[in-house]
Amino acid sequence: MDAQYLADRLAIHDLLMQYWMNVDRRVWEPVKAVFVPGTLVDYSALMPIGDAVPAEEVVDRIADAIAIYAVTVHNMGNCEVHVDGGRATSESVIVAHHVYADPGRQDGRMPIAGLRYHDRLVRTVDGWRIEHRRATTDWRAWWEPRGPTYVDGKHQ
Repeated sequence: MDAQYLADRLAIHDLLMQYWMNVDRRVWEPVKAVFVPGTLVDYSALMPIGDAVPAEEVVDRIADAIAIYAVTVHNMGNCEVHVDGGRATSESVIVAHHVYADPGRQDGRMPIAGLRYHDRLVRTVDGWRIEHRRATTDWRAWWEPRGPTYVDGKHQ
Protein backbone atom coordinates (compact mmCIF):
# COMPACT_ATOMS: atom_id res chain seq x y z
CA MET A 1 0.00 0.00 0.00
CA ASP A 2 1.29 3.39 -0.90
CA ALA A 3 0.57 6.74 0.76
CA GLN A 4 -2.00 7.77 -1.90
CA TYR A 5 -4.00 4.57 -1.40
CA LEU A 6 -4.09 5.17 2.36
CA ALA A 7 -5.00 8.84 1.90
CA ASP A 8 -7.85 7.85 -0.45
CA ARG A 9 -9.19 5.30 2.04
CA LEU A 10 -9.13 7.89 4.82
CA ALA A 11 -10.84 10.49 2.61
CA ILE A 12 -13.60 7.99 1.74
CA HIS A 13 -14.06 7.07 5.40
CA ASP A 14 -14.35 10.78 6.25
CA LEU A 15 -16.91 11.27 3.47
CA LEU A 16 -19.04 8.42 4.81
CA MET A 17 -18.80 9.85 8.33
CA GLN A 18 -19.83 13.26 6.97
CA TYR A 19 -23.04 11.63 5.79
CA TRP A 20 -23.88 9.98 9.14
CA MET A 21 -22.83 12.83 11.40
CA ASN A 22 -24.92 15.32 9.44
CA VAL A 23 -27.95 13.03 9.21
CA ASP A 24 -27.92 12.89 13.01
CA ARG A 25 -27.33 16.66 13.22
CA ARG A 26 -30.09 17.19 10.64
CA VAL A 27 -27.89 19.41 8.51
CA TRP A 28 -28.94 18.38 5.03
CA GLU A 29 -26.68 20.23 2.58
CA PRO A 30 -23.51 18.37 3.74
CA VAL A 31 -25.50 15.11 3.46
CA LYS A 32 -26.41 15.91 -0.14
CA ALA A 33 -22.82 16.99 -0.86
CA VAL A 34 -21.44 13.45 -0.42
CA PHE A 35 -23.11 12.45 -3.71
CA VAL A 36 -22.23 13.27 -7.29
CA PRO A 37 -25.15 15.56 -8.31
CA GLY A 38 -27.96 13.55 -9.86
CA THR A 39 -26.76 10.22 -8.43
CA LEU A 40 -29.49 7.59 -8.39
CA VAL A 41 -29.70 5.64 -5.15
CA ASP A 42 -31.65 2.61 -3.97
CA TYR A 43 -33.14 3.07 -0.49
CA SER A 44 -36.17 0.88 -1.28
CA ALA A 45 -35.26 -1.58 1.52
CA LEU A 46 -35.46 1.25 4.07
CA MET A 47 -38.46 3.32 3.03
CA PRO A 48 -41.36 3.26 0.58
CA ILE A 49 -39.49 4.72 -2.38
CA GLY A 50 -38.33 3.53 -5.79
CA ASP A 51 -35.03 1.77 -6.40
CA ALA A 52 -33.49 4.51 -8.59
CA VAL A 53 -34.25 7.90 -7.07
CA PRO A 54 -32.02 11.00 -7.16
CA ALA A 55 -30.00 11.20 -3.95
CA GLU A 56 -31.12 14.78 -3.31
CA GLU A 57 -34.76 13.64 -3.28
CA VAL A 58 -33.98 10.73 -0.95
CA VAL A 59 -32.21 13.08 1.48
CA ASP A 60 -35.29 15.33 1.50
CA ARG A 61 -37.47 12.27 2.22
CA ILE A 62 -35.14 11.22 5.06
CA ALA A 63 -35.37 14.73 6.52
CA ASP A 64 -39.18 14.50 6.52
CA ALA A 65 -39.21 10.92 7.87
CA ILE A 66 -36.95 11.52 10.88
CA ALA A 67 -38.89 14.56 12.04
CA ILE A 68 -40.82 12.21 14.38
CA TYR A 69 -37.60 11.49 16.32
CA ALA A 70 -36.10 13.67 19.03
CA VAL A 71 -32.69 12.21 18.25
CA THR A 72 -31.11 9.62 15.97
CA VAL A 73 -27.71 8.01 16.32
CA HIS A 74 -26.22 6.15 13.36
CA ASN A 75 -23.09 4.27 14.39
CA MET A 76 -20.87 3.25 11.49
CA GLY A 77 -19.01 0.12 12.49
CA ASN A 78 -17.39 -2.18 9.98
CA CYS A 79 -16.41 -0.41 6.79
CA GLU A 80 -14.58 -2.03 3.92
CA VAL A 81 -13.10 0.23 1.23
CA HIS A 82 -11.40 -0.84 -2.02
CA VAL A 83 -9.69 1.86 -4.07
CA ASP A 84 -8.75 1.39 -7.72
CA GLY A 85 -7.24 4.61 -9.04
CA GLY A 86 -9.99 7.22 -9.27
CA ARG A 87 -12.78 4.77 -8.45
CA ALA A 88 -13.67 2.91 -5.28
CA THR A 89 -16.26 0.71 -3.64
CA SER A 90 -17.27 0.54 0.00
CA GLU A 91 -19.55 -1.49 2.21
CA SER A 92 -20.51 0.05 5.55
CA VAL A 93 -22.44 -1.48 8.43
CA ILE A 94 -24.62 0.86 10.48
CA VAL A 95 -26.52 0.38 13.72
CA ALA A 96 -29.24 3.03 13.80
CA HIS A 97 -30.94 4.09 17.04
CA HIS A 98 -34.05 6.28 17.00
CA VAL A 99 -35.66 8.08 19.96
CA TYR A 100 -39.22 9.24 19.35
CA ALA A 101 -40.09 12.86 20.11
CA ASP A 102 -43.29 11.52 21.70
CA PRO A 103 -42.09 9.26 24.54
CA GLY A 104 -45.45 7.44 24.56
CA ARG A 105 -45.23 6.38 20.94
CA GLN A 106 -44.89 2.60 20.50
CA ASP A 107 -45.36 2.22 24.28
CA GLY A 108 -41.99 3.86 24.88
CA ARG A 109 -40.07 1.37 22.75
CA MET A 110 -37.41 2.67 20.37
CA PRO A 111 -36.62 1.27 16.92
CA ILE A 112 -33.10 0.12 16.17
CA ALA A 113 -31.83 -1.41 12.96
CA GLY A 114 -28.77 -2.99 11.42
CA LEU A 115 -28.23 -1.44 8.00
CA ARG A 116 -25.71 -2.01 5.24
CA TYR A 117 -24.66 0.53 2.59
CA HIS A 118 -23.01 -0.54 -0.67
CA ASP A 119 -21.39 2.43 -2.41
CA ARG A 120 -19.52 3.11 -5.61
CA LEU A 121 -17.39 6.23 -5.41
CA VAL A 122 -15.47 8.39 -7.82
CA ARG A 123 -12.72 10.94 -7.28
CA THR A 124 -13.90 14.37 -8.47
CA VAL A 125 -12.25 17.79 -8.50
CA ASP A 126 -14.00 18.32 -5.12
CA GLY A 127 -12.73 15.04 -3.66
CA TRP A 128 -14.37 11.63 -3.36
CA ARG A 129 -18.13 11.45 -3.98
CA ILE A 130 -20.68 8.63 -4.03
CA GLU A 131 -21.90 7.90 -7.55
CA HIS A 132 -24.19 4.99 -6.62
CA ARG A 133 -25.62 3.70 -3.34
CA ARG A 134 -27.73 0.68 -2.40
CA ALA A 135 -28.98 0.48 1.17
CA THR A 136 -30.19 -2.77 2.71
CA THR A 137 -31.59 -3.83 6.07
CA ASP A 138 -29.95 -6.73 7.91
CA TRP A 139 -32.27 -6.63 10.92
CA ARG A 140 -34.76 -4.51 12.86
CA ALA A 141 -35.75 -4.63 16.52
CA TRP A 142 -37.47 -2.69 19.27
CA TRP A 143 -35.52 -1.62 22.31
CA GLU A 144 -37.36 -1.24 25.58
CA PRO A 145 -35.35 1.26 27.62
CA ARG A 146 -35.04 0.78 31.35
CA GLY A 147 -33.53 2.78 34.14
CA PRO A 148 -29.80 2.80 34.80
CA THR A 149 -28.37 -0.48 36.01
CA TYR A 150 -25.18 1.02 37.42
CA VAL A 151 -25.44 4.20 39.48
CA ASP A 152 -22.87 5.73 41.79
CA GLY A 153 -20.59 2.74 41.52
CA LYS A 154 -23.28 0.20 42.45
CA HIS A 155 -25.36 -2.19 40.41
CA GLN A 156 -29.05 -1.46 40.84
